[in-house]
Parts: sequence; structure tokens; C-alpha cells
Amino acid sequence: MRQGNIIGERIRLLRELRGWTQRQFAQKLRNTGHNVSRDIIARWETCETPVNDIRMLGMATLLRVSVVDLFPPKRRGRSRII
Repeated sequence: MRQGNIIGERIRLLRELRGWTQRQFAQKLRNTGHNVSRDIIARWETCETPVNDIRMLGMATLLRVSVVDLFPPKRRGRSRII
């Protein structure tokens, strides 16, 4: 299977840390002008679908992290945001 993105697991982790369902996260993104559905969130989180830069910026803003924090840490160990 071809991987569509490398940030899916981090998106899921950050969303879950805020207690949001995929549906709630999609609604919050729609409220900020991003046309996404729960299905799109699910495909991002399973790394099936690429995430464009505009949506990455929107997610980072909504999640209150930097865009860099959406990417997996370079080395094993504790993440800086957890």
C-alpha cells in the first residue's frame, strides 16, 4: 500500500488529546473554511490520503501547535508536545 502522508498518526494523537471525535474535528475545520468530512479525517489518520499545505496549516492552527509538531519526531523518545 502506498503511503499518502506521514502526519496521520500525529493528527490522530493530537485530536484525541483534545477529546475530539473525527466528526467534531471535521466540523471545526469546516467552521474555519476547510471543506472536509469525517471520512477525509479518517483517511488522513490512516495515512491513505495526502494532506495539502493549506489544510496542514489549518489543522495546526486549530490544534494550537506548530506545523512542525504535526510531523513525527526525528528520533525515538518523548515528544515535545506530550
